[in-house]
Amino acid sequence: MQRSPDLIKQLDHSTDQLKRARLRSMQWLAVGLLLLAALVFAVARSQRGGHPAWGYVEAFAEASMVGAIADWFAVVALFRHPLGIPLWHTAIIPNSKADIGRSLGAFVENHFITEQGIAERIMQADPAARLGAWLIDDAHARQLGMASAGVVKQLLAMADHDKLGELLRQQASGYLGQLNVSDVAADCIDALIADGKPQELLDFLLDRSATYLDDEKHHAAIGDFVLGAFQIENALIKKAVRAYEPRMIASLQKFALAVRLDLAHPLRQRIAGWIADSALHLKADPQWQATVRHYQLQLVASDTVQAMLGELWQHIRTRVLADLHAEQPVLAQAIAGVARNTGTVLGTDGHARAWLNNAIVAGSGALVRRYRGEVGTFIASRLDLWSKEEMSERIELAIGRDLQFIRINGTIVGGLAGLLIYSLSQAF
Repeated sequence: MQRSPDLIKQLDHSTDQLKRARLRSMQWLAVGLLLLAALVFAVARSQRGGHPAWGYVEAFAEASMVGAIADWFAVVALFRHPLGIPLWHTAIIPNSKADIGRSLGAFVENHFITEQGIAERIMQADPAARLGAWLIDDAHARQLGMASAGVVKQLLAMADHDKLGELLRQQASGYLGQLNVSDVAADCIDALIADGKPQELLDFLLDRSATYLDDEKHHAAIGDFVLGAFQIENALIKKAVRAYEPRMIASLQKFALAVRLDLAHPLRQRIAGWIADSALHLKADPQWQATVRHYQLQLVASDTVQAMLGELWQHIRTRVLADLHAEQPVLAQAIAGVARNTGTVLGTDGHARAWLNNAIVAGSGALVRRYRGEVGTFIASRLDLWSKEEMSERIELAIGRDLQFIRINGTIVGGLAGLLIYSLSQAF
């Protein structure tokens, strides 16, 4: 498939060939009229004594030749030296190339590249409405989503993942180090208290404890725990503890059941008080806050956490790439959804359209103010790249065909003027 620049060059070349052919045809027509006038002049001069009318024909033909040659000289002098002779004030366009470039640049800059003109054109075009109509089309939204996903894929392929991984690790470490864990924990505790979660947790633990105590398979383990906790080695005391083990377990079951059934049990109040006090300490006790801060920084700086943070970018990249290589990437669908929603807003909300159009106008105004002085310089510099011959040829191809009409008109008007003068001379 041909690239756009190659196609544009071919189209330009074809256009130039067409213009050149039309120019040549008009030049030959003007030359043909000159030759016809010369032929008529020769015939009329040879027959001048035969009839008085030949004098009028001769005057017309003679003036036509003069007019044709004069206008040929004038037209040719615009682009080159007539007959190659460097006469004064000929080849005007090539010799004035620099002045033409500056004048053209200044003209465009002063009359076209103006804030008001561009703003009016933008408001007439209503780009916000056009963008909304384009985005609301489902095919366009999907196309934009897939194109954006492709761009993300290319960016990921070109990215320096080691640097990105290190940057993300540093940023995450800094964020975790600056996080006020004491306040966060206190707020979480307050939220749990407000929702009654501590009492629900206590009920859960009591239910699990009752289930554990009811299972006789665990009674021996409970006895072993008591013996170990009190470091009892005496065989007689061990036997006594084993003997009282059923009563001890029954007492524990009774206590757990009492706490579970009594919502106002003192143990519940004490636990609620401990939790509330913990929240207050976390909020206002400098010692608690310093302790939490110390362990927080130790945890963030630990090798384990740093290794996890160092692998964070790799995990993100793997997940994103897996999505991008899917047939219907979630990222593309999300971007398409945003595009459709944006199109809907622009299509239904006049204030949103006005805001976007005004933003575009303001941005274009800033660009005009910033680069307006460079437009004329740019045009002049582009024209400077052309040689004198190339610039002359370009202008001649653009307007040369119309200039040939001057030669044709000069031939006819000159002949009529000559005829008029001859007629007046004969009359007086």
